[in-house]
Amino acid sequence: MFHKTKVNSITLHKGNMPRFPSEHLLFSVENSTGNLRMVRFEQSKDEPPYEDYCSALLLNDTPLVRTQSSGCPTCESLLAAGYGLPEDSGEIANALKALCRPYTELDDALKGLQPILGLLNPGLYILSYSEYFPTDGDGRFFWDVPEELTAFRATAELYDSENYRVLPCFPCFLYPSQPAQKYDPERVDYYRESIRAGKKLPPVLAYYIYGYMSVLLDGHHRTCACALEGAKVPCLTLAQPGRIWRNGVPYIVWPDGSETAAAELLSPKQQKLFDHQVAGELIKPLQTAVEHPVKLPSWSQEYADAAIRYPTCREAGCLALYPKIQLNEEGLLMLAYDEDYEEASTAASLLAYAVRQPETDAKGFAMKFTGLSTPEPLRRTAFEILDRIKDDPEIDELMIQVLVDCIRKDDPIYRIADRHWSPKT
Repeated sequence: MFHKTKVNSITLHKGNMPRFPSEHLLFSVENSTGNLRMVRFEQSKDEPPYEDYCSALLLNDTPLVRTQSSGCPTCESLLAAGYGLPEDSGEIANALKALCRPYTELDDALKGLQPILGLLNPGLYILSYSEYFPTDGDGRFFWDVPEELTAFRATAELYDSENYRVLPCFPCFLYPSQPAQKYDPERVDYYRESIRAGKKLPPVLAYYIYGYMSVLLDGHHRTCACALEGAKVPCLTLAQPGRIWRNGVPYIVWPDGSETAAAELLSPKQQKLFDHQVAGELIKPLQTAVEHPVKLPSWSQEYADAAIRYPTCREAGCLALYPKIQLNEEGLLMLAYDEDYEEASTAASLLAYAVRQPETDAKGFAMKFTGLSTPEPLRRTAFEILDRIKDDPEIDELMIQVLVDCIRKDDPIYRIADRHWSPKT
């Protein structure tokens, strides 16, 4: 049926986040096979009722990733590894060859991806180009994940309870579809040499699922190389467009969160595809658990150290929220103090990110925010950063001074100072 698949480009949308540039192409797919799809599992009659629903991203009935979600956009979902890409998937192989060729626009990339697009369910999709971080959104290397169902913060939108808002949410973190046994350090070294030589890596390919998280379909070793070289990961992402109704009118929600009335973009035929798009068929649960009998690799400390440099999902949301704020003393204090902002907790998140950058003197930068006049969230974060630096006379003296001067022993700063010399547990 592949030769009958019809793919039509509809419109291009430029992302509106200066710190996270992106572009998105809305397109339609007709007469496709539906072999690459999200499915939901029926609940077994032997299981007690539960509110969460279980699903999986399947390719030719092979699970690439399994999920368990409540359906609440601000609640974390559970993810677990699948079997990996089928070795005999010719459509994937053909598309991956096309991705290695240079392209100038998303329309060109769309043509190269035709073999994969023929595997999708009929409907509307978005192909995006943006840069990802090679982590899970919580400071861990993206491929170093448990194989059992595990909660991931990056699968949810983040609610900022202090300011009563949801932080900007967009695809920028990755979950592996390939089992870790397929890791090949020689391939990683090859791509690292390419990065050092100034060569542009072909984009990896991902499928968006929830929140900030996408499943990496291809490009695991390129992503490893980017992590070790401190680079972002160039990525093409496939996603179903979000939808929202305002006063009874349907709107398309782009991956950067902006909205466009569907009637402004879609023909009646495309509108029908949008209205009847398959969200996830209901199937019987997998009969066997996913097993990987080969011993998993032990990831080197180099990967853990590399992952720490990248923002967490909360930090990414804060960076997107205030793209013009400079990550220096003046910028963070302005964000915390200025009446136009008064966002000390956001400034604290950006401070935590800034001190992890290789070019930043963590101690010197954090010391700038330890004064009594500094807003509490920013000051507390500064002390948490300093608490991780041991056997430093200047920091020891600062902590002693807090213990002497602080009247309230339940003060968060006092508790940080009090534990500074305690052995790690």
